[in-house]
Amino acid sequence: MPQVSRGPTHSPMQYQVLARRWRPQTFHDLVGQEHVSRTLINALQSGRVAHAFLFSGPRGSGKTTTARILAKALNCHVGKPAEPCGQCVACVEIAAGNCMDVLEIDAASNTGVDNVRELIEQVRYHPARDRHKIFIIDEVHMLSNAAFNALLKTLEEPPPHVAFVMATTEYHKIPATILSRCQQYSFKLIPYPLILERLRHIARAESIQISGAALEQVVFSSGGSMRDAMSALDQVIAFSGNTVRDEDVTMLLGLVEPRILGDTVRAIAHNDTDKLLKIVADLVEAGQDLRNFCQRLLGQFRNLMVLKAGVADPSVLGVPESLLPDVKQQAELFSREDLLRLFEAFLNIEADLKHATQVRFQLEMGLIELAQLSRLRSLEELIAEFKQLVQGEEGAVASRSAPISPSAQVATPPRGREPSPQFPIVREEAAHVPEPVISRHAAPVTATAEESPLVSQDTRDLLLRIAAAVGRESVESLLQELQGARLQGDSVILDPGQVNDFYRRQIKENLSAITQAACRVLGKDVRVLLGDSPTREAPERPSAPGTASSSLSEEDILERAKHEPVVKSFLDVFPGPVKAEKMDK
Repeated sequence: MPQVSRGPTHSPMQYQVLARRWRPQTFHDLVGQEHVSRTLINALQSGRVAHAFLFSGPRGSGKTTTARILAKALNCHVGKPAEPCGQCVACVEIAAGNCMDVLEIDAASNTGVDNVRELIEQVRYHPARDRHKIFIIDEVHMLSNAAFNALLKTLEEPPPHVAFVMATTEYHKIPATILSRCQQYSFKLIPYPLILERLRHIARAESIQISGAALEQVVFSSGGSMRDAMSALDQVIAFSGNTVRDEDVTMLLGLVEPRILGDTVRAIAHNDTDKLLKIVADLVEAGQDLRNFCQRLLGQFRNLMVLKAGVADPSVLGVPESLLPDVKQQAELFSREDLLRLFEAFLNIEADLKHATQVRFQLEMGLIELAQLSRLRSLEELIAEFKQLVQGEEGAVASRSAPISPSAQVATPPRGREPSPQFPIVREEAAHVPEPVISRHAAPVTATAEESPLVSQDTRDLLLRIAAAVGRESVESLLQELQGARLQGDSVILDPGQVNDFYRRQIKENLSAITQAACRVLGKDVRVLLGDSPTREAPERPSAPGTASSSLSEEDILERAKHEPVVKSFLDVFPGPVKAEKMDK
C-alpha cells in the first residue's frame, strides 16, 4: 500500500515566542531606556567601562536584554565599540544564551554562600575564547546576606578580564556595600506610545490583522512592560490566528470593554439603577470576574478625577488616546466633589468584595449606593439654602409678632426723665396726638408684657401651639393649665396664672422639652422661662431693663442653677443646702 506524504511536519517546540524573537540585539533597538543605552555607548566608545554594573527596574523593562547587549559589545570579534555585529560566533552564542565565557546565573535558585564560592572559583580562570569573562546575575536581591558578604571582595577588585552585570526588580533589598561597588542604572517603565509603536511594527512584520483599538487594549494591559505586552499579543494571536477581533482581545485578556465602563459611569451619573443591575447581570452571564470589573471601574473613576484636575496626557491617565474624547464626556457628568466621594465610596466597595461570599449581590448594592450618592449636593449649597429658610422663618415670626394696630406706638420719654415701665403711652388716634420727638440720647424703654408690641396677639394661642409641638401628653396637659405664653425678645415667658406649686415644679422639670418645642414653633433659638404667679409677692431685685431675670424670683433662679451641669456635678460631690448670696459690685 503506497504511503501518503503528509508534507513537512514542525514540532510545536520549534516556535519561538515574540518576546524572544523580537528581543533587541543592539543598544539602538532598546525602547524607552535611552538614558541607559546612551551612557553605555559613551563608556564603551571612550574605553571607560566599569567592572560591575547593577541594573534595577520593573519587570519587562529590558534589564537582562541590556546585559546581553553589553556582553556582546565587550566580546564582539568584528564590530566597532558599542556596535556588536551580531554575526560573529560570540554574538550568536551570547544571543542564544550558550556562550561559555558569558555565564547567566539565576540568583533565585542559587541563593547560598556555597553557590557564590563556586562563582568566585571560576573568576580566577581566563576566558576560553573571548576577551572578557562576564557573569550576569539575574534577580540578585535573592542572594542571602552571607552570599553578598562572600561576593564583596571579588566584586570590589576582580581580575581585569572579568565583568559583573547584576539585575534586580527590588533595588531596596540590595545591601549598601554592594551598591557602592557597582555602577547603577535605573530602568523605567516604557511609555505606552512607544510600546504601541513597537507592537504595530511587529504586527506588520508578522502579517497580523489587528485593529488599533485592540492593540491599545493589549498595550494598556501590559502596565508599561514590553515583555508583558508581547506575551499578551502572542496569546491573542494564538487564539485568533492572523485576524484578531476586538472582542477576542477583551475576552482573552480578561479586560472590561471601555463601552461597559462608560455605560456604568453614565448609569451612576443618571441614577439609573435598572441599567446598573442589567450591566452586572450581563457580566455574570459572560463569565466575567466581578472583582476585576470593580478594579477596572475604580481605575475609571481615578481617570475621571485626574482628567477633572486638568491632566489630559493619555500616558498619565492610563487611557488609550482613541478613548480620550469619551472619557472627557464622562468627566463632565460629575463635579470634583462628586468624583472624590464616589472614589472613596468605591474603595470601600472593593474592600468589601474581597471578603464577600456573594460577590454579585455585594457589587449590586454598592453600585446602587453610588447612584444614590451622586445625588448629594455640596455643603455650600445646603448652607445657603438653610440660611434662606431661617430668614424666611424669622420673617414669618416677625409678621406674627406685629402689633394689632399700626397706630399703636410706644412714646419715648422726654429728656431729663428716667425710663420707667409705667411711662409708655399707647396712642389710639394718631390724628389728634402729635408725633413724639425721638431722641437718640434717650434710654430704651421696656414695655410690660401686656403693652409690648413684640408680644403675640393671642398668648393663649402661642401656648397651645407650643403644647402641641411637645409631643408628650403629660407635658401638653400641664401647659394647657397655664394662662398663656408671650414672646419677649429671644425668650418665651410662660404665664402660670393661678396654678399651684405642684404644676410649677412639673413645668420646671420638663423645661428642656418645652424649650425644644418652642424653638420648632418659632423657627429660631429661644429660651423658655416660667413667670411669676400674680398672687406671689416676688422680692424686687435690681436688674437691667428688658432682661428675663427681672421676671424670675430668687427661688426660681436657685432652682434653675441646680439643673446646670456644672452645679449639678458639684452638688453630687458636696451635697448640702444652696443659698443665694448677693455680690457686691
